[in-house]
Amino acid sequence: MGRSPERHLDEAVPARQPGGEIPALLRHYRWIELTHIDEYVRMGLMGEEAAARIRRAVLDLTPEELGTGRAAGSDPLPALEMCVQARLPEGAYAWHVDRSRNDVRACARLMLGRERLLETAAAVSGLARTALEAASGHTESIMPACSRRRTTQTITFGFYLAALAEAATGAAESFHALFDAVNLCPLGAGALAGLELPWDRARIALALGFDGPQPHALTSVASQAWALRSAAELSVLGTTLSRFLTDLIGWSGPGCRFVDLPGGTAGAPAAPYEGDAAVLERIRGLAGQLVGLSHDVMTGQRVTGYTDLVEAAGEGPGHLEDLFATCGTMLALFDRVVAGLRFHPERAGRAVRGELTAFLTVANHLTLEHGVPAGTAQAIVGSWISAAAEGIGAAEALTPDRLSAAGLVAAGERHGFALAVEEAGVRELLDAEAGVRRKQTGGSTRPEEVRLLLEQIGERLMAVDVGAAQRSGWLREAWEHTTGTKPGDPS
Repeated sequence: MGRSPERHLDEAVPARQPGGEIPALLRHYRWIELTHIDEYVRMGLMGEEAAARIRRAVLDLTPEELGTGRAAGSDPLPALEMCVQARLPEGAYAWHVDRSRNDVRACARLMLGRERLLETAAAVSGLARTALEAASGHTESIMPACSRRRTTQTITFGFYLAALAEAATGAAESFHALFDAVNLCPLGAGALAGLELPWDRARIALALGFDGPQPHALTSVASQAWALRSAAELSVLGTTLSRFLTDLIGWSGPGCRFVDLPGGTAGAPAAPYEGDAAVLERIRGLAGQLVGLSHDVMTGQRVTGYTDLVEAAGEGPGHLEDLFATCGTMLALFDRVVAGLRFHPERAGRAVRGELTAFLTVANHLTLEHGVPAGTAQAIVGSWISAAAEGIGAAEALTPDRLSAAGLVAAGERHGFALAVEEAGVRELLDAEAGVRRKQTGGSTRPEEVRLLLEQIGERLMAVDVGAAQRSGWLREAWEHTTGTKPGDPS
């Protein structure tokens, strides 16, 4: 193999670079400027012809013009204002009267943030669909599930991937819910205490794609709650996906090799930099960065006064943009891994068949079929296993084939119960595939229940798609309405 899986993924999924906030903010500053112009016309402070010329100047500005004399990476708002100022027509004396940069900046950053929420929801729902598709082919592929590093249950790989799909679907739903919760317009709040002209904040909010105005002026420019809540959601997502990645790292490594990756080398000797674990470790590292960057966003606000708008608008937004960029890269890589993941059912099945996973199954059988009290039944099974372990050498492993009906009868006698069990019945109780099908509760690893789960998750993803289209369509319509032809525009 000429390239490592990590390099292959690097080339296939280029990382979205941090620092993308500046050009994205410029679009929102234009949008806000156009909305302000419409309000000046409505209030009778600007004629339609002058408004049309300013609108044209705002829309025609190029990034090169705005970059002249401006430090790289700096806020483009002052440059935009200077460029428009140089093009003001006669009769536009009221342009920028009763205006503050505080609510403009707060509004533009929130507008960028809500777009990032929709982008992230789309990416994580894509991961959910990929996991859903992969799960559908493994609803009967058994494997061991571990608790405290010991195999304690038999599950299917489809059941496991359904959990990943459900977690990703829930994250997409949470991002949409957060979009709805924070989609209130800060514009019109002024510096922090409101404005003096009769700005129609409800009309402004509608023009900018918001559900309505943020009721409190100080909250509008000071709270940063939307940024903190976004960071929290990203941190939860990173933590959750990191745990799934930890499982895959273990299952692709020496001693398991249940899975390997697209172009990966599991199952064959590999240099450390070429192993599947290196790819998974890298993605898990990105997930960990989400937690760290989220902490940075929180820390940047924790000791900042609520009216200290200079500090509140400092590093936090930049960290948040880094958060979204890192999350986008992580989700793209994870999606690619899941899409190409190869599961080896023969290895996983062999591993789980060699483990004692039916402890509770046998105990339940003793209680339900032989009338043994539940606590005593568990003690009998424990005694049965201990006696079998004593009968083998220290270097040998205790596997289900070492357990017998005669040993279970003897364990029952030690606890005062005469058990009528046969070897065929014990073998059925210890059978791993039968154990999966024995589950009865909803949401279990039983193949029929997994298929039902996958169907339900698919329905939720369809609802996510509908919600995404509605929200994106609302923003697109608001932008097109604000930038469309207005009275006084050249024909």
